[in-house]
Amino acid sequence: MNEARSLRVLLVDDNEMGSELLAEFLALSGLETRCAINGEDALAQAAAFDPQAVLVDILLPDMDGYELARKLRARATPTRIYALSGLARHARHEDAASLFDGWIEKPADPDALLTVLRQPD
Repeated sequence: MNEARSLRVLLVDDNEMGSELLAEFLALSGLETRCAINGEDALAQAAAFDPQAVLVDILLPDMDGYELARKLRARATPTRIYALSGLARHARHEDAASLFDGWIEKPADPDALLTVLRQPD
């Protein structure tokens, strides 16, 4: 099985329809995907699913994406974390560079997103 097929990706966004559509695209592209609608759900999914990559919306209903990224970074398992946000690049928090492996602005080009996710660690 090739690496792309085994890549586990967690999408965290309170826009359920958008997440489900993106997850379906990623699954059709050979990635194993799960969705979470808020930070607490994402932490539970991460514990159960052990994703290799997480796409995090910054504006979540229960905690912001920065707090979620901090909690994900505290896990023992290394995970690549990408911000997937409608916030412009200049709106980034000063901790963004240390918390995220990349910043992808919405709407994201699905093929470009696949390229980012398929990059080796």
